[in-house]
Amino acid sequence: MPSATSPSPSRYSRPSDSQAAADAIPILIDGEYHIFHLSTPPNTIRHPPRLRSTWSRMRSHDLLSWNRDSVEALYPGKTKDSPDADGAWTGSAIIGPDGNMHLFYTGYNLAHGGKQVIIHARSNDRQGSAFYKSPSIISISGDMSQFEDIDFRDAHVSWNECEGRFWMLVATRLKNGPFWTRGCLALLTSVDLEDWAIEREPFYAPNDMFCPECPEIFSLPNGRWYLVYSRFHAPDAGTVYRMADTPRGPFRVPRDGSGGRLDARRWYAAKSCPKAGDSSKRVSFGWIADKLDGQWSWGGDLAIPREVSADESGCLIIKPSPILLESTFRHRVEGSQIPPEIEMKSVGTTKTRYLPVEDPDYCLKFNIASHDAASFGLLFRTDKDMKGYRLRFVPIRSGLYDISLMICPPPLDDFWADQYALHLPREVDGPEFARHAAIDIRGSVVVVSKSGVLQIFVGGKSLSFRLTNEDIAGDDECDTKNKNHVNGNGLSSAQPAQKTTDTRELGFYVQDGALSLADIQLCGNAALV
Repeated sequence: MPSATSPSPSRYSRPSDSQAAADAIPILIDGEYHIFHLSTPPNTIRHPPRLRSTWSRMRSHDLLSWNRDSVEALYPGKTKDSPDADGAWTGSAIIGPDGNMHLFYTGYNLAHGGKQVIIHARSNDRQGSAFYKSPSIISISGDMSQFEDIDFRDAHVSWNECEGRFWMLVATRLKNGPFWTRGCLALLTSVDLEDWAIEREPFYAPNDMFCPECPEIFSLPNGRWYLVYSRFHAPDAGTVYRMADTPRGPFRVPRDGSGGRLDARRWYAAKSCPKAGDSSKRVSFGWIADKLDGQWSWGGDLAIPREVSADESGCLIIKPSPILLESTFRHRVEGSQIPPEIEMKSVGTTKTRYLPVEDPDYCLKFNIASHDAASFGLLFRTDKDMKGYRLRFVPIRSGLYDISLMICPPPLDDFWADQYALHLPREVDGPEFARHAAIDIRGSVVVVSKSGVLQIFVGGKSLSFRLTNEDIAGDDECDTKNKNHVNGNGLSSAQPAQKTTDTRELGFYVQDGALSLADIQLCGNAALV
């Protein structure tokens, strides 16, 4: 296996214009963040070619400057009989009892009926200079009759101090039960990372999902244990978490207003590692999907690093990396004609105010000083007919708000659409892409827009989505003007859609009331990762 050799400075979000990033596998080693992630083959869109993934790696000491290894850490197998011939999929990285770095990953082979297996790759040093695959899949003893053998992936390996052995969580499905709700996690244990024993009963089986993906388990200094995994279908699609008092559960759904959702469907497969120098926090890395030829695809841009901690009740809260924001706002746009305070008032109607923002790459920060409105919020990519995206705050009670990121206008019933020939796009996410209920919004609202990816942070939650003109265009426009870029091979790349001439990038609105905004800051794109 070739060595990683000397890393080179690189952008963070994706390996190249023709490749997407997915499924981050972070590990903190001696104060340095090593972020492995899956990379798609160039110029691929759909399964199976797009999922013939490799493992890439970046490194950083500060979450701002990233160096990418010159060669991939893992490649799919070279022969058709290799258990990973059709993809080196998600897993985890850990320092083993020998002091060296070990990888456990999922092998995928279509010739074997799509069966998924766990493979061990090892390095001869702590930094993982090069990795060597084991000649066969991991050795598992015990009764596996409870579980399917097709879905058996995304191994997360950690050291369980209480039990004095390594734990491996594996995403799988029960063989029996309702088809759509058999998803579960299996637990394997080992004392040496070589021989594994599977526990007969599932570690976690909530009977409410098809299959959990990219699981991880960790504890925080508050003594609580957190199980994090991703769901690719409703309800509660996206990365979610569950809470327990012990590492063996029972893991309960947090009563945090969002059912344990940290974001929504488009921030996916997020996994974390400890924050350097602060044991009370972790840093989480997820990805936001590409939309190619009008369809959501697997893989996209890595979202900005997010800091995860617990509030007084033990529920997780998520914020953008503070060092990233501090660096960004040192590059504040001067003379941008955006005042530090804005007052808006509208009685019995809705009023809008657009900001003089032309560049779609920006970072906006503001505080909600006061309001007495029925609803208020932000407008993104809005045209003259008020088509576009909207962040909506609705007061519900005693300082709490329902917050949703949505498309406007939402699609119509078939009857009305047929009558008026208004066939609006029907997004798989629904008209509300992301929603959090009963959120305390004290503190700053942070909006990051980069390469068509929108990431919003408010009240310890995030709302993420990829903005495209396809979502707000009519059928004719979608067919002619607003398709994603198609390259010479007939394959779509991840270039963001361009605005039409009558589209306004950013604004505020208020419905039936007054709104006061303070501490408004805007920075340009130069400082964004």
